[in-house]
Amino acid sequence: MRDDGDPVSRGEVDALIITALKEEYEAARAVPGTAEWREHGVGGPAPYATGRYRTGTGQTISVALARPSGMGARATGPLTTTLTDRLKPTCLAMCGVCAGNPGDTAPGDVIVAAPAYEWDEGKHHGTAFHADHQQFPQDTRWVRAVEDFTPADLPSHGVATEEEATVWYLERLHRGQDPRTHPARPRYFPGSTWRTRLDRLASDGLITWRDGSLELTHRGRDRIRRALYIDVDGPDRLPFAVFAGPMASGSAVMADPEIWDRLEITQRRILALEMEAATVATVAHERQVPHWLVAKGVMDHANLDKDDRFKAFAARASAEVLFALLATLLPAATAAPDPVPPAEGVPGAVKLETVRRLTYDWQDLADVVGVPSYETRRFRPGDEPRELWAWLQNRRRLADLPGALDEIGRADLAALLRPYL
Repeated sequence: MRDDGDPVSRGEVDALIITALKEEYEAARAVPGTAEWREHGVGGPAPYATGRYRTGTGQTISVALARPSGMGARATGPLTTTLTDRLKPTCLAMCGVCAGNPGDTAPGDVIVAAPAYEWDEGKHHGTAFHADHQQFPQDTRWVRAVEDFTPADLPSHGVATEEEATVWYLERLHRGQDPRTHPARPRYFPGSTWRTRLDRLASDGLITWRDGSLELTHRGRDRIRRALYIDVDGPDRLPFAVFAGPMASGSAVMADPEIWDRLEITQRRILALEMEAATVATVAHERQVPHWLVAKGVMDHANLDKDDRFKAFAARASAEVLFALLATLLPAATAAPDPVPPAEGVPGAVKLETVRRLTYDWQDLADVVGVPSYETRRFRPGDEPRELWAWLQNRRRLADLPGALDEIGRADLAALLRPYL
């Protein structure tokens, strides 16, 4: 990853990220870990900002961020092509919002395009449409990485509380959906909580059994209507999931619940519908960009009662997922680590003795000093104590070691280090 000097002066960045809307642009710019934003081309036809995103290993990714003046391929294509030629990114990427297939996704989920294509390419013959899709597949190694990715440590992710599970269940009944088959049910009713929570809802007079199914009582209907009325700004945190799957781009915003059945005729297991992913993949292909990546958050299901309640959350979650994936996926061959800070006076023999004796306690130490789990998973197996030492050293936090070691019951190692830190 290129992190020495100004990427603009070199005419290259690790990732060029495109967003379609101002809200999406601001969400990407505000992702924790991003910094040093600088404006370029202000007042011109292709303005953009450059910044840096610090990865969990102490390296930095150089990033350019831009948005066209409108949604769709016609607005996105020229800007993306111009900046791709100018900045020569290793990865051309996009984050933002989309409509998600209601059979497989929930609002707030993030879909990574694999593949991307234009769903309305083809020929209309009378009332029939003959599709002629040009699909852009995703690198299978990147698809596996998305499938293994967990958003649990991202700021927008949170485990549902019992109150949130109650609201979720009541909303499903309110919208005429079956909570039992909903894709998000395991996230709101994990393990054996289903029966006990339903019993509590019934005892509270919110639901009742009638004609072979549970339905809202008058009290339950009033409760959920009030909750939805108050929740105009949408959630701050959700137990969202990340999926890799087909993403269809079209030229119009859709509010048609039958669109998913029509899309399934030509593409199985379609997950997302939006307007620009195929353009990003096309530009990457035509300009021979090594990688492309599109991650979009589900804000609605393209149905008739769609609204903007989840729009801000979907934009924020997709940006967090995109940056986290880029930090993991950008090729190690382009990596140039930040200069490693000095070991703050710790003799090599003392460091060696410390990491050797941390064999069974490194995970407890990582928890105490606050290493996110998605970063500890990147530690080299069998060498985790040394990786943890490097993590702290890169952040100039070795001075935290003695106190943290005392906290996990390793006063012996704290005493070993304290004279030097």
